[in-house]
Amino acid sequence: MTDSNGTMAHADLQRAAAFWGDADRAAFYAAGGLMWGQLGAVQRRINAKISGDADVDWVDHLRMTHLAGRTPVPRALSLCCGDGTVERDLAARGILTHCLGLDLSPGAIQRAQHLATECRQAHLEYEVCDANTMELLDDQFDLIVARAALHHVTALEHVANQLNRALRPGGLLVSLEYVGPSRFGYSRRQRDLCTAALRLLPERFRRSVSWQRVGRIGVGAKRSRGTWARLAWLKVRNGTLPEAISRRIVHAWLRRTGRPVVKRCVPRIVGSEMAIDDPTEAVRSAEILSVLERALQVVECKRYGGTILMPLLDDIAGNFESGDPAAEQLVQMLFCIEDAVLAGGELDSDFAYTVATKR
Repeated sequence: MTDSNGTMAHADLQRAAAFWGDADRAAFYAAGGLMWGQLGAVQRRINAKISGDADVDWVDHLRMTHLAGRTPVPRALSLCCGDGTVERDLAARGILTHCLGLDLSPGAIQRAQHLATECRQAHLEYEVCDANTMELLDDQFDLIVARAALHHVTALEHVANQLNRALRPGGLLVSLEYVGPSRFGYSRRQRDLCTAALRLLPERFRRSVSWQRVGRIGVGAKRSRGTWARLAWLKVRNGTLPEAISRRIVHAWLRRTGRPVVKRCVPRIVGSEMAIDDPTEAVRSAEILSVLERALQVVECKRYGGTILMPLLDDIAGNFESGDPAAEQLVQMLFCIEDAVLAGGELDSDFAYTVATKR
């Protein structure tokens, strides 16, 4: 729930902080194979979409274009930094001298501080902060990085204005972001196209990676009895409870018989149910680009797909790193399908790389 100013309820923020602070969940996803962006071929595709060269990622593209002759920048900000992966990489590659990382989750900040100490990167500092209510100083940063950050922001207008305010003259905001339908409210057409492409894959490439690891789909958040009750009520209201019960019965049978879970379709995501665990997830993602364009001066925007690939490859991406000779050909087939769908103009790219300066 949010108020008229776009501020999220304290209880919702606490749930989001706990969700992203869960070390077990973080380790499970960090192991790879679950999400489209963890697939090597996808990373090279994204590189090519952003820089024009599959071997040049967004960091090197930024260094060679907008930051040519200016690195390391003296002071940077990493918004919604999580465990600090982005700023550790930027520091190691000589992009910045000092960086402040902000995140809502104390658990994530604790991990970021620990990892920075391990890497002997004392120039990285961290603070627990709700971006929705942050107040930054004028002309404070040479570089602001928001990677997979803004789609967790409710008060987009406030945050964008604060980022514009905090940039020094000549400073840059760099965003790599999911900008697709808010709450992953994919249209029926998008889901049908994803499912049609999915069904072209042999069964061995559609097996759930998380099921192979731990015998269940994903690693859920730790829920209280009250949260379980609320989720059950939402499923009754949304008409999704029978489907959930049926799925649990099928999964129990598969577990008993030792059979894999095979992905057969791209399911509908119900935003109210997804928000039970992380109320910030994709809360206003569809509005991000328009808000940035109003608050800052956008100098580069590259859309890099994900419209078909992200929903399709969710929880099966790791199957394509198996070394199977067919994997490369199948991945390239999926790339061609997404490119054709986007070229047709019926759907837009769900991800964007954006560089902006102070307005």
